[in-house]
Amino acid sequence: MCLATPVRIEEKVSSIKYLVSGGKQVDISLTPDAKVGDWLLCHADLAVQKIDDMAAKEILELTKSCNHNKI
Repeated sequence: MCLATPVRIEEKVSSIKYLVSGGKQVDISLTPDAKVGDWLLCHADLAVQKIDDMAAKEILELTKSCNHNKI
């Protein structure tokens, strides 16, 4: 199963590459209307969907509540 995680765009690197939270570069070919400050769902350094602030914060909170680090 694939999992996309929310990241926020911090800086434009090129026409299709953006620097996001965590210092990673992501390809925004599938989300061409994305701009600095937007939230994206990303999988394997590829932005697959633009999401709003509320959705991003909800997903991040749910992620924190998971006990995936306690195996």
